[in-house]
Amino acid sequence: MTRPNLCASLAVVALLAGCGEEKKKATATAAVRPAAPAAARAEEKPQLVAAEWSYSSAGKRDPFRSFLAEVAETSHALAQKCPTPLGRFELEQLKLVAVVTGLDDPVAMVEAPNGIGYSVRRGVCVGRNGGVVSAVRGGEVVVAEWATRADGTRDKTQTVLRLPKEASLNLEE
Repeated sequence: MTRPNLCASLAVVALLAGCGEEKKKATATAAVRPAAPAAARAEEKPQLVAAEWSYSSAGKRDPFRSFLAEVAETSHALAQKCPTPLGRFELEQLKLVAVVTGLDDPVAMVEAPNGIGYSVRRGVCVGRNGGVVSAVRGGEVVVAEWATRADGTRDKTQTVLRLPKEASLNLEE
């Protein structure tokens, strides 16, 4: 026999001999362990049940859309809500100072927290939420605005700014 053939034959014999020893070891370890009852073996194997699962993207943010674009849209929308100087203040911060009625288009004067007075008429934008003056009546100004709730729905609310009682008592005398 040639040398390469002899090496190949020895390698095959060694592999076959090694495989036979593994079988002997496996049967020897099985003989050493006590055999478990059939009921215990059945409990050891958990049965895998495929659960039905589905995904819904309703109400979730699009992961491929930049959140910076959303921030820019909301800041742009807030900037356009009320471009007047009165748009910087909340309605509760404004104080009604005077009301002039008897005209075709009544006029009222409100004072901002910084002490500056502004005249308002029907249709003027007032407040951070983009409120609009809907009526100017004797002693009060009605402002209508849209409030956005936490769930995303919008409700129309009306806020009434009234003259202080001391000022209204002086006007009637």
